[in-house]
Amino acid sequence: MATHMKMLCVDDNPDLRNSLAQQFLQEDFDVETANDGKMALEMITKNHYDIVLLDLKMPVMDGITVLRELKNVDKKNPHIIMLTGVDDVATAIECVKLGAKDYIQKPYDPQDLLHIVIKVLGS
Repeated sequence: MATHMKMLCVDDNPDLRNSLAQQFLQEDFDVETANDGKMALEMITKNHYDIVLLDLKMPVMDGITVLRELKNVDKKNPHIIMLTGVDDVATAIECVKLGAKDYIQKPYDPQDLLHIVIKVLGS
């Protein structure tokens, strides 16, 4: 399917982060994880990722700050899909304006997320 696409899963909840990683490893993605936005930003600036699943609310650095900081990175940025428990239209719009390809509310259906990832990667 998405053979050898490189993914970064970013979430401060270790159970969710590991669940995402396991789901996409089974779909033949190369998956790495980060537990906060600062770690994610460092990883994105040093490595290539095709897609990043990025939590909105995290300690140290939140997802919106990561999106803003990526604008200053001098390289091709990955596709970003925001994952959040926050149901806020204004925040969703801000994320999309900052470059996120989609904004998905938790809890989400794993199959729906897989379809969205495949759609985003195909765009």
